[in-house]
Amino acid sequence: MPVGVAQLWIVRQHYTFMNYITSLLLCAIPAILLIVFVVVVPRYRAQRRERALLTQHPGAEQTSVYLDLHSTWAWQKQREIDAKIAEMQPQGWTFLRARAASPLRTMRSWGGGLTLHFIRAKV
Repeated sequence: MPVGVAQLWIVRQHYTFMNYITSLLLCAIPAILLIVFVVVVPRYRAQRRERALLTQHPGAEQTSVYLDLHSTWAWQKQREIDAKIAEMQPQGWTFLRARAASPLRTMRSWGGGLTLHFIRAKV
């Protein structure tokens, strides 16, 4: 193989590799940004809201309610969660956080389940 052909082959391989890296970065950066803005930022805001509520009402009464979700669709699950929160508000409970329930408890329901935590300020 002549020297010029070998150098051309090496240059071609280098640019092919660079194209792979560029393509990977063009796909990975938007995916990382999507995860940050869809998952990380809302969780951070929820934790900040939770801490603020707990500092406003340090001796508040707390309760947890298991919510058995019947739907597998996200928007219907959100409707069920919002309905439970609205049901608890007239009794004086303020929504604090939602946590994933125990797998032993959620495996019996079609849509899973959540444990909703509420606080009630002492008046």
